[in-house]
Amino acid sequence: MVAGRGTLMGMRALGCLGAVMATAATLVALSPAATAVPFPGGQATTVFIPGADGVALNAVVLAPPDLHAHRNALVLQPSGWGMPAMGSLGSAVKLATGNDVVSIEYTARGMYLSQGEVDLFGAKDAADASAIIDWAVATLNVDPQRVGVAGGSYGAGMALIAAAHDSRIKAIVADSPPGDLAFSIAPNDTVKSASPEVLAAAGVSTNRFGVPLTELGLKLISSNDPSSVKALPQNKVAEYALPGLNANNTAVFLAHDWQDSLLPPGPSMDIFDRLTGPKKLMMQPGDHSTGGGAGQVGGLPNPVWDRAERWLDHYLNGADNGIDREPTVLYKPANGGDYQPFDSVAAATEPIRSYPLSPPVAGTLGANPGVPWAQPLVSGPTIAVSVVPYLTGTAAQLGVAPTFPLDGIDRNAAAVWRSAPFDGGTRLAGKPRPNLTVIPSTPDLTLIGILYDEDQSGGKVISQFPVTRHGLRPGEPTAIAWELGPTDWNVAAGHRLTFVVTTQDPVAYASATPLGSIVTLAAPSSIDLPVAAP
Repeated sequence: MVAGRGTLMGMRALGCLGAVMATAATLVALSPAATAVPFPGGQATTVFIPGADGVALNAVVLAPPDLHAHRNALVLQPSGWGMPAMGSLGSAVKLATGNDVVSIEYTARGMYLSQGEVDLFGAKDAADASAIIDWAVATLNVDPQRVGVAGGSYGAGMALIAAAHDSRIKAIVADSPPGDLAFSIAPNDTVKSASPEVLAAAGVSTNRFGVPLTELGLKLISSNDPSSVKALPQNKVAEYALPGLNANNTAVFLAHDWQDSLLPPGPSMDIFDRLTGPKKLMMQPGDHSTGGGAGQVGGLPNPVWDRAERWLDHYLNGADNGIDREPTVLYKPANGGDYQPFDSVAAATEPIRSYPLSPPVAGTLGANPGVPWAQPLVSGPTIAVSVVPYLTGTAAQLGVAPTFPLDGIDRNAAAVWRSAPFDGGTRLAGKPRPNLTVIPSTPDLTLIGILYDEDQSGGKVISQFPVTRHGLRPGEPTAIAWELGPTDWNVAAGHRLTFVVTTQDPVAYASATPLGSIVTLAAPSSIDLPVAAP
């Protein structure tokens, strides 16, 4: 491939993107073998491709105009949750017009025009990807040794399981994948407020669910119990795919957004250093798929998908574009700044430093660890808000993250601890970990931990996550430890780190702690912070 051709042709193709979308939408309504429709730099066709068990899968094929003149690379682009086979149209157009790639955007089984029932990253979904590759090799002029898969969100999870299943897939792009299904819906067993209902609503008009998945969803909605999701063999999607990815030496490109409120990045980041093939990780501020969405959906200039396109061009077409020599890990701090290079996730993580916590009435983060104390809290909502889904992260991406007035938090209902100011500033990178002694008054308990960056105007959320425990013994001290979400955050000179624990945050989470019940926090309690300076 001639250097620069992909960029020039891709930019030219963007001018006709609207026409391509209109054409593809029209083709969906036509017969399964619709005639290819040309557009500047390529051609588009809508087809129905037989899946692993004969189920017809709706797809849009975008290809170079000279499809049969020479063999091309093949990139599958599975759709997102509840989306038709055009969710990656912008990136598909760029691949087809600038990289000599045949892109097959397809809708997973059980969604929109595709037949069958939703498989939720199961064996049938993986086998469908292989069946599409078989069909493309037999029908289109593609090279079976140059196959990739690229997707965002649900499509990113499909990329992981497809590549783990089929060794013909040499490279993948997974932007904002679901690393752990149960954790995405209920982090640390705390169900997100309305999360199951929202996901069901997003797919109820377009997706078809079999009896097992329907029962699973109804149980989750009715009981706030994620155990049925945990029981799925593919629940931990990233861990589930890891052995196959390593066995196949798949070139894996992962991207995620720090504040993703739908599919948190931690589970996918956790497997990255254990990948043994070629790999790259990009992390940036934003909520679900906001960091890369413009590049994937619209084909617009975008740091994530521009690199993803080069990744596929190198590992499928052999283009010497330097992507294999660039840093393995790129972190853009969650509160803004430039991407910083690292060799691994471990290398990007700051040392863990433990900060003992005082009685909340004193509120010292970094107290004398030998002082005994116990202080009761009354369970109730406060102004301490961990996350406003899609708003908090998107605002952070735009550099306008909201500031919360922490002085106004009701200290009878929440514990607040403040560190000394970091006179020279510091970097916090990794997963904060609270370690609390709790004396519950009821068997069921939810705690929400929120770490803020605080200055004179208030606090901005750095990291957060809840934890829920059932079957506790009322009146007995219990040690509860959990991890907050991973982050990379630059604390400015003079700012403090403020840690808040509350039992109610109805905006984000469904709490198991009964309203009005007493929860007593006690010594020893601490928080481990991955921070550069003490």
